[in-house]
Amino acid sequence: MSARRVPVTGALGVAILALLAVVSVLAPVLATHGPLDQDLGAVLGPPSARHWFGTDELGRDVFSRVLYGGRLGLTVTAVAAVVAAAIGLVLGLLGALFGGWVDAVFGRLADVQLAIPTIVLALVILSFVGNSLGPLILVLVSGSWVLTFRVIRGHAQSVVNRPFIEAARLSGANRRDIAVRHLLPSVLPLFTVAFTLNASAILLLESSLGFLGLGVQPPTPDWGAMVAGGQARLDTAAWTALFPGAALILAIVGFQLTGDALAERFADGPRRAGRDITEQAVPR
Repeated sequence: MSARRVPVTGALGVAILALLAVVSVLAPVLATHGPLDQDLGAVLGPPSARHWFGTDELGRDVFSRVLYGGRLGLTVTAVAAVVAAAIGLVLGLLGALFGGWVDAVFGRLADVQLAIPTIVLALVILSFVGNSLGPLILVLVSGSWVLTFRVIRGHAQSVVNRPFIEAARLSGANRRDIAVRHLLPSVLPLFTVAFTLNASAILLLESSLGFLGLGVQPPTPDWGAMVAGGQARLDTAAWTALFPGAALILAIVGFQLTGDALAERFADGPRRAGRDITEQAVPR
């Protein structure tokens, strides 16, 4: 599998994600005000030297809330993306290795999940268990693991049928050895691409749930909820929605550029799969 130089766009994507990660981690240091602090004398104030991104309807500093909103959103995205990717990787490899009824069961589970819109799934789960971080991550994972599963399973199935895998079996290798020594190294490039692009879809889904009021509840800052709160004031106080929306778009662009660059970096197979992943990585 030949490697290629990462395009400039890939370096830009990594730089964007690194910048957002750093400012989110350093939010307690960089924030000029507390994210929940209210100043009723500065309600809906425009950007100024005191409030760089202006203030919202309760006089809270938008700049500080954007920083803390990114801290929450990126953390939730990272956790959900890792869990979803791990589930997809394990089930995809098991389905390819065992085939038969094992692969059929995993395939039907994936089909069932794809048949249920994620928003409907979120309504069902969150209405029973409430809007908190645990259930939110569960919803994001439930709506995201299938992408990695289908990509890994499809590639692993093509590798399992190759002569060198049969030779490994004849030499005494068991399924675990085949998975660790042959399948896993083969799918890692695809897995990396799928993980990056899936993280973009998870972040967009998390923000969409926040926009609909199904995510983390106020007053905790969340980019999607902040955009929803400022939507009604676009003509008088556009900054309340503009800055969190811009941060969200910047993060999604960073994930997409990084994923596209990884798809270009590897050989033709992973690159073609990367294009397929891009088409699938759209929340429903």
